[in-house]
Amino acid sequence: MTDPDPVADLAAQVNALRGQLAQLAARMETEGPGAGMLALVKVKDLAARLDEAIEKHRLKPPPAPWWIVDDAGAREMFTALHAWVERFLRPQYPGYLRHLRPCWPNHREAVWELSTLRAEWDRIYGDEDNRDLQGALNWHDRLLPGVIARLAASIACDESGCRMSRPHLR
Repeated sequence: MTDPDPVADLAAQVNALRGQLAQLAARMETEGPGAGMLALVKVKDLAARLDEAIEKHRLKPPPAPWWIVDDAGAREMFTALHAWVERFLRPQYPGYLRHLRPCWPNHREAVWELSTLRAEWDRIYGDEDNRDLQGALNWHDRLLPGVIARLAASIACDESGCRMSRPHLR
């Protein structure tokens, strides 16, 4: 069984509301200005319902679903994440990223945390018409520094190499 498509559901709701608005407009033309007040109330109700439907189905990127993808999907997600970290994050935030070891791809906690950081970045900056200033301030003030600090502390690798590629001592 597949999950319902939220975009298709929203499109159906929008089309239904458009049809109701067209009926109201036609009614106002035939019944005259007296029907205007009733139509205005209905239009306001329809507008509120439309706003609610849009907010309910607003596309928000989920965190990377590492736990449910196959190997090919994981490779694709990892390639996109690696490109974002190395081609965007590292050049744009060099002061923070100097604390992120180059071997971060070997550390599952780094992949998870950076995936989540990227999902939040996409949520904040992805919609050009609806950028989230409060979210951006939070991302810069708490999320980016927090992720980098946690990863710097948990990735205890040094110049001799990545501890994840070394044999583990028992």
